[in-house]
Amino acid sequence: MKKESIFTATFIINTLISFLFYIVFYVLTSSIGTYALNQLHQSTVISLSLSSIFVIGALIGRVWTGIMVTKLGMKRLLYIGGLIFLILTFGYYFTTNIPLLFLIRVIQGAGFGIGATASGTIAGHVVPASRRGEGIGYYALSVTLAAAVGPALSIQIYSSFGFKTLLTLALALLILTFIMIFFVRVKEFSAEEREHALAHQPKGIDKYIEKSALPISIIAFLAGFIDSAILTGMGPFSMDLHVPAAGSLFFTMYAILIFISRPFTGRIFDSKGDNWVFHPTFLFFAVAMLLVGVAGYFHPTSGFLMLLVAGAAFGLGYGGVAPFGQAVAIREASKERIGVATSTFFGFLDLGVGGGPIVLGAIIPLLGHGMVGFRNLYLLSAPAVVIVWIIYYLIHGKNHKKVLG
Repeated sequence: MKKESIFTATFIINTLISFLFYIVFYVLTSSIGTYALNQLHQSTVISLSLSSIFVIGALIGRVWTGIMVTKLGMKRLLYIGGLIFLILTFGYYFTTNIPLLFLIRVIQGAGFGIGATASGTIAGHVVPASRRGEGIGYYALSVTLAAAVGPALSIQIYSSFGFKTLLTLALALLILTFIMIFFVRVKEFSAEEREHALAHQPKGIDKYIEKSALPISIIAFLAGFIDSAILTGMGPFSMDLHVPAAGSLFFTMYAILIFISRPFTGRIFDSKGDNWVFHPTFLFFAVAMLLVGVAGYFHPTSGFLMLLVAGAAFGLGYGGVAPFGQAVAIREASKERIGVATSTFFGFLDLGVGGGPIVLGAIIPLLGHGMVGFRNLYLLSAPAVVIVWIIYYLIHGKNHKKVLG
């Protein structure tokens, strides 16, 4: 029996759109704090808040998209999100007023959340159900590649040419994205399906959250919370270890191992079931956090090598949470609730990644000063991952022992 194709024109274009959305997100977010600190002479708290408040807007945009996707359609929401993202990027040119910059960041984040959720929903619709894990895995590489390229590109351009050049790049990429949306072809809901979905739309909180996606979304929140320790701490931690290059190479190894493993893990997910992917995911995730913490005890050369190995383990571990978590979230939702399931899953993931730095920022000083505080945080993160692994089994994994078709 011939396999249904994953790599249709719409799938490829939609994946590129997702990549460009996330590149712009990383390009602006990675340097807005430095810009506020150095150019606008703001405090560290304000600078970091300008980086993280974007996530609040994204969460609002995701929730709104989830409930509106049936009514407005996936492609129209992709246009709406892209347009808001594009227009608000112009706003940076015209103000250095901090309250206004906060407003720009929140609304721009909402545009990003709308566009990214619409794109993810389209991916869930155009990928064949029999190859959903593999297809969503390939689609998620757009985010992985953006996470690997975006921050480094941002830092390089900002340090060499300044923040306005970054804005010009962001605008050019978003204009290109807007043009590409025209070529997306997706079967929208019929009038009958739309009327049925609206007539049977849940009331109250169930309108905004897909219950069937909650177990895996809770796991994503907890995993994202632990991941935020890496995202916010790897830079200063590697500098304190006197191996700053290892900080960027950690994420390079992370991206490489995801690219190498994704074709195999996607097929295993589709053919063997959830646990065959998620159990190794949590094992490698825990090992990665342990290795990062242990690296703090070694000579810089040994620590450097250990961080590279940790980056590889991190790719095999945490790198599987988002794509396969999304595949689970949308698989267990009805067709008209795929958008809500997508927004539920990524909303919880965003809360973990975005809220983690605030909580961890308060915890780290209690664990020690400088490198010692980060080292102890990473050592504690390894058993924390094991706890999340146990929670995964209790609320999801034990119900998915059999191969799922």
